[in-house]
Amino acid sequence: FSFSAPLQQQPEDGRGQGIFSQEWHADRRTALMEKVGKGVIVLRGAGTQNDYREFRQDNNFWYFTGVTTPNAVLVMVPATGQQTLLVPHVDPGMEVWQGDLIDPDEAKIITGIEDCRHIGSKPRSAWGGLSWSGVEDLLSKLAKKNDTFYVQGQPAENWMMSRDNLQSATNAVRRDPYDGRKTREGQFATSLREKHGVKTKDITVSIDALRVFKTPEEVEAMRGACRVSGAAHEKIMREAKAGDYEWQLAAEMTGEMLRNGAMGPGYMAIVGSGPNACILHYSANNRTLEDGDVVMIDYGAEYNHYIADISRSWPVSGKWTKRQREVYQAVYDAQEAAFEKCKPGSNLSQVHAAAAALLKKRGFEDAFWHGTSHWLGMATHDVGARLAQFKPGVAFTVEPGVYLPDEGIGVRIEDVVVITEDGYELISSMIPRDPDDIEELRRGR
Repeated sequence: FSFSAPLQQQPEDGRGQGIFSQEWHADRRTALMEKVGKGVIVLRGAGTQNDYREFRQDNNFWYFTGVTTPNAVLVMVPATGQQTLLVPHVDPGMEVWQGDLIDPDEAKIITGIEDCRHIGSKPRSAWGGLSWSGVEDLLSKLAKKNDTFYVQGQPAENWMMSRDNLQSATNAVRRDPYDGRKTREGQFATSLREKHGVKTKDITVSIDALRVFKTPEEVEAMRGACRVSGAAHEKIMREAKAGDYEWQLAAEMTGEMLRNGAMGPGYMAIVGSGPNACILHYSANNRTLEDGDVVMIDYGAEYNHYIADISRSWPVSGKWTKRQREVYQAVYDAQEAAFEKCKPGSNLSQVHAAAAALLKKRGFEDAFWHGTSHWLGMATHDVGARLAQFKPGVAFTVEPGVYLPDEGIGVRIEDVVVITEDGYELISSMIPRDPDDIEELRRGR
């Protein structure tokens, strides 16, 4: 593998950090207050790290504030327009370990919220635990005039997390007779009711209603994620060869994403060669590529908090066999049929039906094992109602596939679509997917 230069079309800061302005986050807060209309909105950011990864803010909290420091709290009162952001004290001892944290003055610059303050009194030491007295005092005052607090009822998404997986894990813990713990969100709602005598309501539906429709800034971030992911896919299509391990391909793609400004991978790399391409969420990545294989790679970057979800399949030899080409062409044509349903008024079920009908006609009905689409955004499986009608701004994947384990062939093609006023934009169109283009790219390696 060769070291490649960063993409030339990236923004000046290299990671797209200038895409989202203070005004953008403020507009998102205003839109949420207009949707809720009453009571008190209380959103908590991600808490103190319990591992050695870089701190990453929870999706919803970043969406409304742009703040990337732990243990922050956002409080809003829709009826009066009051907005308060609370952040921990900056402790020099903690900054030695974690890097720069933000104080209220810096929080005001980031968010545009005038009332920024500390969550509580200053702790005696960096490791002495946080005081939440400031939060408790504020909520106590608001509870005297408001009997309903709106909080998140669903587990918060963080790095490589999606609502569906979080819900499954939460349900498993709840049913476990030796565990049964509440989620952080559930415990917070219980504490509000017990401490302040208020009712709590889940604000998730109101937040989801905003997040499902992408603003132009969000679409630009998703384009950036696709560009970065595309550079990684193209590099590996050019340079991989028989004898390479699947994990080597994943490692090289990860490096390429990071070199081009990604925050990191959007999800674990799926690099399936030969029969492994028929394991939908294959993660071992430990087989050696062989000359007659088709390799299916499902891997995308996170770029400024937004995800690309991209799959490409290609022949290790550089040339499709007759059977491989037949399978690939069927999947390609199924994706084209699905694209025709990507327009306002349609829905994910209609997109899937179009792809499934084409594959059935080609004799692959029993080899198509999954849905064609899911919502995409800050999470790989982003928020949104499954049967919602498409309107301009919704973003989702189109990813038909055919899996023939007895033949050792698995093919998936996955791209990212954003609905426009009169159709759709394929924002991952820069990544080769035509079977002839893929052969040409492989032969030119």
